[in-house]
Amino acid sequence: MCALYNRGPRRDDPTEYNSPVLCSIVFNLTQRSAKSRTVTEKKNFYERAGILNQAEFYGALYASGELLHPDYFHALERFHIRWARTMWIYDNVAAGSTLLDLGSGAGLLSILKRKNVTLVGVDLSKECARVTARNGYDLACAADLKALPFRNSSFDYVVSLDVMGHIEFEEKDNVLAEIRRVLKPGGVTLHGIEIMNTTRRKDYNQMTEDELKRFVQIDGHVGMESGSNTKGRFARFFSNVQAEPRFSICQSAEELVKQAGEYGVPLCDEDLLDYLRNLSHDERKAFNMAMGYVFQQISDSGIRLPPSEYVFLKASNAPFDRFYQEQVDRSALQRRVPIESGDLNKTIAATFDGGWYPAEDFPPIGRWMGRRAKLKFTSKPFAKLCLRLVTHIPDVHRNPLHVEFFLNGQPVESLTISHNEPMNVELSNSAQSSSSGDNYELEIRTDRTWQPRPNGPLRDDREISVAIFDIRLI
Repeated sequence: MCALYNRGPRRDDPTEYNSPVLCSIVFNLTQRSAKSRTVTEKKNFYERAGILNQAEFYGALYASGELLHPDYFHALERFHIRWARTMWIYDNVAAGSTLLDLGSGAGLLSILKRKNVTLVGVDLSKECARVTARNGYDLACAADLKALPFRNSSFDYVVSLDVMGHIEFEEKDNVLAEIRRVLKPGGVTLHGIEIMNTTRRKDYNQMTEDELKRFVQIDGHVGMESGSNTKGRFARFFSNVQAEPRFSICQSAEELVKQAGEYGVPLCDEDLLDYLRNLSHDERKAFNMAMGYVFQQISDSGIRLPPSEYVFLKASNAPFDRFYQEQVDRSALQRRVPIESGDLNKTIAATFDGGWYPAEDFPPIGRWMGRRAKLKFTSKPFAKLCLRLVTHIPDVHRNPLHVEFFLNGQPVESLTISHNEPMNVELSNSAQSSSSGDNYELEIRTDRTWQPRPNGPLRDDREISVAIFDIRLI
């Protein structure tokens, strides 16, 4: 039985789903259960690396508590290098379509809900499926990728990001056959794929047993093959295949450090690596935003990149118009909806400036801020703006934290915080209106910040002051 999760209670009977689209794509799940694998004397790469339970391995890597729900996506993040692959998918998927995210992990494609896409995720890990559902997918399923629990011709798109390089060579064709089976006639499959570039690192058959074990244990890469072999494999299943190298130039600061430190493959000069290792959180973000912006400009300009260790691949049995931006429309990422019940916590209701860190589910859902942060929103006149806040700065009982609040540039409240307990704040809108009509700006200022864990393996060197949550108008 495949474990299913959606945004409501768990349901194992697909006929119970309210959406007719979901009812039409889900199999009688007992018919598509994965066959158990018999371990032979010849161990596969996972077994040789000591990974005996792939679902647990990937669940531990990717089933994070990170909040990726589309209601909280900050539009500026579209320029971050981390989201470059997601934005390629976003710009190639039609609004209102159906999409299967193969190996959905934590749910990085959740922002497609902004385009009213029916979004289904499937992953080996039950925990990843739970996280995917929590982050806004219409349906999430834990299942074997070689035996997808969906009817033939169910999806307009089947997508994967960083998955094909984790599928063993002898299983790849079975996965591609399943992709072709569940795609609608004329459907498109889109993939971001890790490539084995033997000019940079050893191929599997060149590695010692210890080298192979270490290589697989880092991220689970057991099926990286050359770009030409990857394209040729897809061409056996689809008549139209295009692949373009990516990340030849633009990489995140974290990835450059990881490749040199964990894989032993420096992708840049050592002095640049030393510089990247010593960047602060905000400096790393600035670097990654610049990398993402350049990445997007290269793609938009159609600049051909040299071979790398990653490709974007697009395939179909019908011709497609463009490799990039075939369905580009980013207006939904910045569109705000009318405020419901005075709730200002979501990015679809308000604009959070760069002084805020991404939303987290503490719970409840809230955001840490730096020393100063602004929130813009549109509303009819209101009497009060209420919120809750907390600080984790450890010495506030000896050195209180001072917080000031401004509404449309006018001071409305100031606080002195000497404890680490959540507190309620009510800000009066005495004017009941503003000189700018129905547009409002809340600004919060604090007198200092704090780094939770500036060093160590669980490093968190954000400069944070207070967390704000439950923002609402009365």
